[in-house]
Amino acid sequence: MNTESIDLFRRRVRENTGCGDLLFGLITDTHFEEKDDPGGYGANALTHLRDFAAAGEACGARFLLHAGDMSNGNRPKEQSRREAFLSAEAMRGSGLPALFVIGNHDDNTYFCRDNPEAGNNGISGTEWQTLVQPEGLPEGAVAAPGVSNCYYLDFPDRKVRLLMLNTIDLPFEERPDGSLKYYTINDHGFSKAQLEFVAHTALDLSRLPDSAEWGVLAVSHMSLGFLPNGAAMEKIFRAFQAGGRCRTGAEDVKPCPFRFDCHPCFPSAADPRDLVHEVEADFTRQGPRELIAQLYGHEHFDAVRTGRGFTEIAFLSSLCYRNSPEAPERRFDTPSEQAWSMVALDRANRRLKVFRHGAGADFSARY
Repeated sequence: MNTESIDLFRRRVRENTGCGDLLFGLITDTHFEEKDDPGGYGANALTHLRDFAAAGEACGARFLLHAGDMSNGNRPKEQSRREAFLSAEAMRGSGLPALFVIGNHDDNTYFCRDNPEAGNNGISGTEWQTLVQPEGLPEGAVAAPGVSNCYYLDFPDRKVRLLMLNTIDLPFEERPDGSLKYYTINDHGFSKAQLEFVAHTALDLSRLPDSAEWGVLAVSHMSLGFLPNGAAMEKIFRAFQAGGRCRTGAEDVKPCPFRFDCHPCFPSAADPRDLVHEVEADFTRQGPRELIAQLYGHEHFDAVRTGRGFTEIAFLSSLCYRNSPEAPERRFDTPSEQAWSMVALDRANRRLKVFRHGAGADFSARY
């Protein structure tokens, strides 16, 4: 991305955003793989990330966000660790705060699943968080106790709480034969600790000045529909919106979630204790509050949804590969090679404006 291209993109963003907008950059699903062929799957990811970071700085973004799957996670552990480290380093190159969501490829269980005796090649959530955030979480972040890659960060001048979710929050355990209890490339879910953190801490806005004016913007790697117990988080979100109460339990767990790529399901034998969580949430004293939207990647195409009672936005992968007919054509060494966005949250008009560089097009969504 040359200087002229950055300048044109910057002008488009600046001309269509206001001083009251919360502007940030979002990129997802770069699937970096180190290889000699620059036109190979995921090979050019670092260029995408450097261009994205430079554009974020030029546009005046508050922070940069990667929504998961920085590495393809299908190589021996040291290579996947290096790919994650180099990707995060490229994103931090602009000096802007860089935030990272863990994706189902990032923990390298893709490699472990295909090499069942090699469970020690997996990357735990804690290890991955340290790898991409070597200096710790961003200043002011409040982390979920006992849960990696889950925290919230407040922007008081915009009255926005950014909530980062971990959708592969299952026990990372190696069996005596070298296999893993769960292969989170396919097995997804929320822990009880994460549900409790969201219900009792992250969505508790009562101590904030003018708390009724605040809203929560959630970010995850994937939609709640991909998690067997995603309905539990949805139930908590809905209670938060309504100022009501709820209790999660066995009824919020489904046996096998739909997967976007239509591959056969390969879920591990699930321990009910890892998916069935009884968590109570009571927002009656707080009253109704605003869930602005949930943003995610994973599906490799753009989509806006409202079927769960709140706005959801799926973002196209920056990976130069067309996974589905819903996605645009992609070609290396053309403007369609990359795909990332600057996102402006306009709270006054209740709208998220997405400015796209590369494949796809600008779009907006009301909430």
